[in-house]
Amino acid sequence: MRRFVLDMIILLLLLLVMGFHFLPHVLHEVLGLVMLGGTVWHLVLNRRWFSTLFKGRYGKVRVLQTLMLWLLVISFFTAMVTGIIISSHVFRELWQGVALHRSIFVHQLHIASSYVMVILGGMHVGMHWQGLWQRLEKIPLLGKVESHPTLRFWLLVFIGWAGAALSRLDQVGDRLMMKHIFGTMASRLPAPAYFLLLLCFIGLYAIIFYYVQKYMQNKGRQKSEEGIS
Repeated sequence: MRRFVLDMIILLLLLLVMGFHFLPHVLHEVLGLVMLGGTVWHLVLNRRWFSTLFKGRYGKVRVLQTLMLWLLVISFFTAMVTGIIISSHVFRELWQGVALHRSIFVHQLHIASSYVMVILGGMHVGMHWQGLWQRLEKIPLLGKVESHPTLRFWLLVFIGWAGAALSRLDQVGDRLMMKHIFGTMASRLPAPAYFLLLLCFIGLYAIIFYYVQKYMQNKGRQKSEEGIS
């Protein structure tokens, strides 16, 4: 239960730090550091995963999951380190007179790695979706989704549409290519609308990864059954 609460806190912090244009800049930096602490604790709690890296057989699904997780870790710490380097408040004194602090490349790398982190974070949610849903379905409103397939279908359609809309409005593709962007249509949305779209953006990649993973698992199961027969 404590891990689930920690995961939900990290998700909330992720939404807030990505909505930096709605927050005072100093709060963005502070929340980023809190998120860093929470994520390190998350990794400590899941340290067993690191000890199993060189054990067991690597099928296609495990290769995909492991690659995604390592890229998520790398993008997360890239975003954190570059964020500390360009800090204008919390670590300002540390970087006075250092040219790296004013580097456009470091600024753009911070933004690009942050969006990569969000995309991979969504995939991470999709990877663990079955376990997460066992807890989420206990919430009365969400629990009804499971018993209404039509409602679930249209909810997935809405999440996909809203996630794609956020990608377009926030020029995510340009950000990933490290283009210099001063402002987007997404930043002019009301805060509740932006955060809802951002949550759907995460959900979009969770859905994609969940179904890709499920497809690969089913294909692997079919091949095993054909081999036995």
